[in-house]
Amino acid sequence: MAKVQPVRSLRQAIQSRWERLGRGEIDPETLRSVPSWGLSVLLHLLLLVILAVILHWSRGAGMPEKIISGELIDTQLGEVESLVDARQAGDPFTDEKTPDPPSIGIDPDPLLKLAGQPEMRSLEQFTPSFASPTPLTDVKNATMLAMKFPELGTRVSAPFSGRQGMTRAKLVRREGGTARSEKSVEDGLDWIVRHQRPDGSWSLNYHEQCQGVPCPHSGAMESDTAATGLALLPLLGAGYIHTVKSRHQDAVRRGIAWLVDHQQDDGNLFIGPPGMAWMYSHGIASMALCEAYGLSQDPRLKRPSQRAIKFILDAQDRAGGGWRYSPGSPGDTSVFGWQIFALRSAHGSGITVPKNALKLCSRYLDQAAVDRARTTYSYQPGRGGASPVMTAEALVGRQILGWERNYPPLVKGASQIAQDLETREDRNIYYWYYATQLLHNMKNKDWEKWNLKVREGLIDLQCKDGTCANGSWDPYTPVADAWGKPGGRMFTTSLSILTLEVYYRYLPLYRDYDEDQEKDDPIFREERKGGKRAAAEQP
Repeated sequence: MAKVQPVRSLRQAIQSRWERLGRGEIDPETLRSVPSWGLSVLLHLLLLVILAVILHWSRGAGMPEKIISGELIDTQLGEVESLVDARQAGDPFTDEKTPDPPSIGIDPDPLLKLAGQPEMRSLEQFTPSFASPTPLTDVKNATMLAMKFPELGTRVSAPFSGRQGMTRAKLVRREGGTARSEKSVEDGLDWIVRHQRPDGSWSLNYHEQCQGVPCPHSGAMESDTAATGLALLPLLGAGYIHTVKSRHQDAVRRGIAWLVDHQQDDGNLFIGPPGMAWMYSHGIASMALCEAYGLSQDPRLKRPSQRAIKFILDAQDRAGGGWRYSPGSPGDTSVFGWQIFALRSAHGSGITVPKNALKLCSRYLDQAAVDRARTTYSYQPGRGGASPVMTAEALVGRQILGWERNYPPLVKGASQIAQDLETREDRNIYYWYYATQLLHNMKNKDWEKWNLKVREGLIDLQCKDGTCANGSWDPYTPVADAWGKPGGRMFTTSLSILTLEVYYRYLPLYRDYDEDQEKDDPIFREERKGGKRAAAEQP
């Protein structure tokens, strides 16, 4: 038997054989006698050497490292479910026949744009340059705040959290929107942004900002405060935030900065002589400011928002509970609606709204009611009969203040509005704006019919001629709007977009009250108790 030679170390064996191979002393027959594990070790060592050389060369040559990362916006809600029964119009998974065909199918639609989608850094090279994320104009303080509050721009108050990303897309599908309605929204926002002034403001008479073939000329009242608020509200409604990079970030940032810069010491946002536009303008601008704060949680907007709301509270008529053109005047239902909406936006943003102010709001609506059951409402208490427009506006106010969805006067009033809308042929975007919110909150058969009519009607009315007016709504053609003369194209366009954003601007109202944290909110508890007492007292 042959004597077994001691086995040398692996390193010595490999080195010896490598040297002999280099000198040509190992023939192919010898190589075939090398164990398979030996060849495997040699090959792996060779590959490691080659890889090390490549990495060393790439770093030395300054080749940039590719890092794929993304920023996610936390809605703090998790799964968002609709109150609407799944087997109904707008649901793509049902075969049930309804007057309204399925809105958005399973396959992604190329026309659908998700306005609030977070930035994906790895895709920057494929997109245009974005605006600076600086919320206002103080760059130094913005940098310090960004270091102190790295989460800026990522926290969204719950009532506004349906406006962004996939949550928005889901609500569009479930609440009755379509890809066409979303495209209409984005085209309208493009028109608004194109007509922004260099200083960040907007004008109801915007014609100096027209480009190419100008928009048809139409006059309107003067209020830069109202125009800037009306421009910002649909941008914010679509999820564009001044602290999150997007194609409209700069427009929103400059518009908010203009409002803050022109706010007076007492919180008043209106610039101009006192008149009909005063409290209208302040209420609209206050809504925009509070929603910008609620969406971004930018601490620099908290104080301006609080001051704007304080001005509204101080301007409330202490006797009747309403608002009109100037602070302290006996109220009218039209101006009242903008103020109660501003208070709602403030409350949703975390700004305190006193219970006494809301009790006064209920007092005003009680006085403005035409019938004993408080189903219909007039323009002013004790003046004139019931107005469908004012009834729609007042009933939305009742919903905000806590009337439950099955409360008989609300059910009856909303049904009357739906019947009026079915037979009415005139064009009134102010009426449609409030009625759409009212019926969307009710979520019944009337909503399905009205949603189909107003959604498709607004899409068809939108300008699509390729001129500067493209994306806007003409206040005079094909038929004149009731608010065309005082509000003009900016007003008509803004309210048309807001109406098409109804599916996601706010989370479903009665989901908030009946199932979530606001169910036990003391701010609204008293109003609901009052509603229940009134129902018990009815004959």
